[in-house]
Amino acid sequence: MTLIGRVFVLSAASMLFVAPTAHAAIGDRCSPQISSNAAAASACHTVCARYGMVFTGSWSNSPTHPPVKACLDSGGGQAVCNCALPDLSGEVPVVPTVHLVDAQTPLRLPTGLKKSCMQGPEGLHTSDLCPIATANGMSFWALSHVDNRLGMAIAAYDSSGNVVGLIEKAGARYVWDIEVYASNRTLVIKGQAGNVVTLKWAELLIPQMSEPTTANQVLWPTATSGLASWTNGVANYGAPAPFGSGSNQLLDPYVEHGAGKQLCAQRQQPWFDFSNPTVSSPFSTVTCISPPLAGQPTYNAAMKALLDAAVNDHGLMAALRTATTDDLLISVAASRGFTITSADIAQSRGHGAAFANRKRALAARTALASCGGANQLPCSQCTRETCVYWPFNFCCFFGVCSCTESSYSCAAGLQINLSGVCQPVCPIGQICKDFPVYLEYNDTGTKQNGVCESWLEKAHCAKGIPNSALAAYEVVFQGGLAYYKSTNTKVHTWTVSSASETLYVIDARDHKIYMVNVDGRYIEIRGGANCVGETRPAGSSTRGCVTPRLTTHAGILMGSLAGLPTPNSPPGHSVRHQIKVIGAGTVKVSHGVVQWISNDSGHFKPTQENLKKSIAQFKTAGFPDFPPKGDCSYNLKPVSGKEGVYRQDAVTGTHCEL
Repeated sequence: MTLIGRVFVLSAASMLFVAPTAHAAIGDRCSPQISSNAAAASACHTVCARYGMVFTGSWSNSPTHPPVKACLDSGGGQAVCNCALPDLSGEVPVVPTVHLVDAQTPLRLPTGLKKSCMQGPEGLHTSDLCPIATANGMSFWALSHVDNRLGMAIAAYDSSGNVVGLIEKAGARYVWDIEVYASNRTLVIKGQAGNVVTLKWAELLIPQMSEPTTANQVLWPTATSGLASWTNGVANYGAPAPFGSGSNQLLDPYVEHGAGKQLCAQRQQPWFDFSNPTVSSPFSTVTCISPPLAGQPTYNAAMKALLDAAVNDHGLMAALRTATTDDLLISVAASRGFTITSADIAQSRGHGAAFANRKRALAARTALASCGGANQLPCSQCTRETCVYWPFNFCCFFGVCSCTESSYSCAAGLQINLSGVCQPVCPIGQICKDFPVYLEYNDTGTKQNGVCESWLEKAHCAKGIPNSALAAYEVVFQGGLAYYKSTNTKVHTWTVSSASETLYVIDARDHKIYMVNVDGRYIEIRGGANCVGETRPAGSSTRGCVTPRLTTHAGILMGSLAGLPTPNSPPGHSVRHQIKVIGAGTVKVSHGVVQWISNDSGHFKPTQENLKKSIAQFKTAGFPDFPPKGDCSYNLKPVSGKEGVYRQDAVTGTHCEL
């Protein structure tokens, strides 16, 4: 696959991988200069060992990667190695990393799935890049469904491009970003409209690369009508059968059994099991297993006879699948003429030292996870668990139960926001929303976030009000008139074009009111909010700039919240900041006199009550001519063509004739 952007290299691959700055590696340690994978393998093992850690295989030498920049600035090194504490078995934990890859990368796509990578959470602007995660030698792509349901199928691809795992998650579609959280070992995949799906790192441990006795492969139908066989995108398996038959299963279960048997026999791993697909989710994950050889610690003649029979008898395999305890398994086997004991089962599972170490390591990882705090993912508690007995887990399956329903909670005083992260409860009367920094503030004069192409006829642009320029847009009232505080000049709404209007936001941090004249997306130059790389007169529009500046409601405050443009490193794709406002919308001001105010803000979506709060703030600041005043009451007029948007006029000589 083709990878572009900033360099972030995995030593296990022969290609360059990309990681945006927000996906800083976990456990980075400064290193001497690294030039290649071979150099990293030598240098990083030594670097990590100094800290009692092990090298995970990831490293970076890009000077724009924040950990590398920090090492360069401090003189501590010229590159970074990604280190991690070894688990109790001495193994390197599976630490996923995130990369941006070419959206045109060819994939074997299972039936009903598609690549849908977007530029951000709002709208349907496709991206040239797709975020993917890599772990355990596999690449994980968040695929969307062709029927556009609110869900994703996270497909795991091995180094040969085979689909070896498929994890279905409901709750989001159309991926635009992926974040790795070390605190609770989860992977958060971000989709349209702020929706997310979450995976535990443990879900990425697909028996394929690290377990020589076990291998997965995903099969899907060759057609969704008429006769269909199974395929993995390379070859077909099983006899053709009518699509959708067999109790709404994709194919008749005996045909599924035959396909699994053929696939695993071809891999010389004759024991197998498979997941039952349905017409709505037409995928089957086949797990192929090598039986233990006589003399191996896990070899048991009674269990081997039972499972040899099961791979040739779908009825027996189906019966064994219903056994959720050892006693049930013994009973099912007896009903089919096979005698096994609890000791046989225990030996076949291979509960040796290695297995115990894996169990202890997994428990240690769980105990170390932190969650529920501010800026952390919520804590999850399983409310319903489904357990299935896997008769084939001689060495490889260290869990037979899965959680099918969970509840999520944050610490006291915190709540789950739209990004799925715990944040302080929004105070009554305020609007609190998370925004991706790179979408709302991009001061580098680039087209990184797509706004130049989608909004303007410009090749490059900047977005947002710089922290140093925000004060130039602060408004105060004197004698009932609105003035820009920094210059003591009256505010006056532009009439530059038909798209001219004045945006306002009321910052919840200090209740300051800011007003920005905009000409469509271009802004009025005030203070340091000038063009990028050139200076234009104050009061003029950025429309004439070679690299113009523009803004939105969120962009007005984002620079001050994120401390931008200092430091100057560009914001990463997943860096988010919560903006709290009393209100936001548009306002009409004529030579200092406020004529009307609205709640027209697509970013904050204020309600009528929020609009009334904004009016109260204007009155408190020194503009008394909004109702309620005397006999006046609110007269919130719906704005034509804008659902949920209302306008309130200021009090005039005739307004109060009620």
